[in-house]
Amino acid sequence: RVRDGQKPPITMSTSSKNLATSNRSSRRGSYNLSGIDFKKSGSPAIADKLTSDVFSDDFPPMDWADVGLLIPHEAIRRQMTAMAESVAALPDAATDDSDQTAWKATLFAEWYCDYFFDTVEEHHDAEEKIYFPWIKEKAAYPEKEFSKSHEELFATLTTIKEVCEKILNKKGKDCAEEIASLKDKVPTFNTDMRQHLKEEEQTIPAILRENFTQEEEGVIIEKILQAGGLSMTKVFLPAVVLAMQEWASKGFYDQFLESMPPPIKHLLFKYYLPDHMTFVIPMRDAPTLDEKPKLTKVGCCGISFCFPCIL
Repeated sequence: RVRDGQKPPITMSTSSKNLATSNRSSRRGSYNLSGIDFKKSGSPAIADKLTSDVFSDDFPPMDWADVGLLIPHEAIRRQMTAMAESVAALPDAATDDSDQTAWKATLFAEWYCDYFFDTVEEHHDAEEKIYFPWIKEKAAYPEKEFSKSHEELFATLTTIKEVCEKILNKKGKDCAEEIASLKDKVPTFNTDMRQHLKEEEQTIPAILRENFTQEEEGVIIEKILQAGGLSMTKVFLPAVVLAMQEWASKGFYDQFLESMPPPIKHLLFKYYLPDHMTFVIPMRDAPTLDEKPKLTKVGCCGISFCFPCIL
């Protein structure tokens, strides 16, 4: 089925081979969309809380084909909004080379290198190596319709990382050139990345509905989550959940949490989410703060095989 606001699929073949669920890995991802009942949860999103330019109150997300993209995209867009605000708030190091400028620049650069870059790189790799090849097994993927390719976006993402690494190497001192570069490159990346995510949300859901089932897509998403491992779960799942607390309907959000394996849910709410609030977010938002934040993490439980410490 094609929705009015989304582009029709370019179909190569309507026949399909069902993914063999009996061959699933015994390992599980951090969540599983296969079993979510969208009729039970009603509309999966509060449309006016979405950052997507595709959906609205008149054109809300309606099913698995829409939310499979929205889950990572909404988290990434919210991170980009905060990133743009932080870069805009960075003092002009050409006239202000104080200690305050140094900690603002270094904390932001550390967040970009250790969290944002890794998140978007993993998202890029998962689409290029797993998700898009899976789609191409049954349908033509309209890459030529996109304004920016993954390679172009990733090149800019990497350039910004290189600038941040220079800031870290200088400990935030004498970074006038680097800060000017961030103020130039980050807004451009923000605009281009948002356009790319919009184009995916306009195009891919129709292809999914035409060629795949909810269960099949659930299997491939689980494969992506497994590939990222617990290290990526620790980095990205808190951002996903915080975003969903804003945009997801209660029915969908509750089912999403229920789909998590109990150990993952325990790590998320006991360690990953609290650390995200008191360690990751203050790093990201440092340029907007008046005082240097005290970064804290949940204390270790003290046992030798403590998962949060190992990971």
